[in-house]
Amino acid sequence: MTDWHSDTDKPPRAAGVDSGTRRPTSQRPTYQRPRRPLAPQVLHFLAIVLFLLVSYHLTLWLWLKSAPKETAVPNIVGLGDREAKKLLEAAGLEHEVTAEKSSETAPQGTVIGADPAPGRKVKAGRTVSLTLSSGSKWTKVPDVRDMSVDRARALVREAKLVVGRERAEYHPKVPIGYVFGQAPKPADKVARGSEVQLLVSKGPEPEPTVIGSSRPREEVRSTEIKLTVPPGASLQEVRIVVRDRKGEQTVYTGHHQPGETIVRTVSGEGPSIVVQVYLSGIVVEERSI
Repeated sequence: MTDWHSDTDKPPRAAGVDSGTRRPTSQRPTYQRPRRPLAPQVLHFLAIVLFLLVSYHLTLWLWLKSAPKETAVPNIVGLGDREAKKLLEAAGLEHEVTAEKSSETAPQGTVIGADPAPGRKVKAGRTVSLTLSSGSKWTKVPDVRDMSVDRARALVREAKLVVGRERAEYHPKVPIGYVFGQAPKPADKVARGSEVQLLVSKGPEPEPTVIGSSRPREEVRSTEIKLTVPPGASLQEVRIVVRDRKGEQTVYTGHHQPGETIVRTVSGEGPSIVVQVYLSGIVVEERSI
């Protein structure tokens, strides 16, 4: 056996041998991550993208197929409400009157505006808002003189005016309940809604009583007339005539609807008083009081 005396005298290390563990360095274990193939991942991603594209185009196709078709709003300005409604329905649109405005050029009930405007493309079934003309804001005052107060009131309202103050005064010739004056004057141009005042006759002014006169006081008697207008024309004239010492005089005239009941108290003077009730020019009742 050989004795070793120095480092230089130590035998050489074997190649690849670690001095601490005395294990060959070429035999150390090393960790390596396993490699996955890329082809399945790419295919999975492409499948997701393809699914999203198909879903998008399918949804878009279904929406376009079920969405209402577009149509143009027809030119309805200047037409009446009924004519405008027919054109809109033919175009597959609805209509609604939302406003009325006065117009000096367009007759009452004429379309003067639409929203959406004519010519615009909209979805079928949409509602078009219409603005109609209420006519001129001015109107002429009707002539209601020599008419019964009921008839005068009706004509004033037909002219889009309001019956204002009614004042009763005696008149030597105009029968009781008839208009013999008005303000504003007939044919005056006024704004709609203005008031018209009427001056109504109370008949002739009664003769004053002379105290201490030897003339005997004439007997005055009254009676109540009650008449229900029978079925017939829309307006029927009712007239009450009294014949007494003063002669024949019409004490009431008016136009009434069928079914309307008229109650009037009339009077006369003298020993013989006859009351006649006329309906459309025909005597329907006669009585002496």
